[in-house]
Amino acid sequence: MEVTYENVLEWFENYFDEICKYQGDLKTVPKLKKFFASDFELTMYSIPSPQPREPMTRDALLMSFVHPGLQEDLIPRYYSVDVKQLIVFVHFEIRFSDKPSGKTWEPLQASAHYHLILDENRDLKIQKINYWTEPLPEDLFGYWTKRKDEALADYAMGYINSDHRAGK
Repeated sequence: MEVTYENVLEWFENYFDEICKYQGDLKTVPKLKKFFASDFELTMYSIPSPQPREPMTRDALLMSFVHPGLQEDLIPRYYSVDVKQLIVFVHFEIRFSDKPSGKTWEPLQASAHYHLILDENRDLKIQKINYWTEPLPEDLFGYWTKRKDEALADYAMGYINSDHRAGK
């Protein structure tokens, strides 16, 4: 890919479209792996935590996308693209809704600095994200955890009950 403002912007529009489309379902989340470098790191600066901030890996980020039924829409509002340094700043709105319960939350404001690289095929990949957001509503974590746990339990039971289990 030739690194131009227009190409980077188009790449990000596709990224946000696919993040909104494929996050949630355990079967579709793997489609998002293509956007992130293998040594990817995400540091969140907005979550209150007594522990020191630990960057998330690509695998941890992908696991955080698993929450079927809980829709997380990221809506870009403003981009600033530094083509020379391969850094993109995005201000966006996040809208959450839980489809099974019908619950919705007020939109949140967030921003992130995306540090990009070109891989061996000259495809853009996100290597690092520095992320800030308004605090998430406390009850949202309960829905998030419930949807993730349900998906992983369904997957585990499917595996346990399949012919692929150990010793069969």
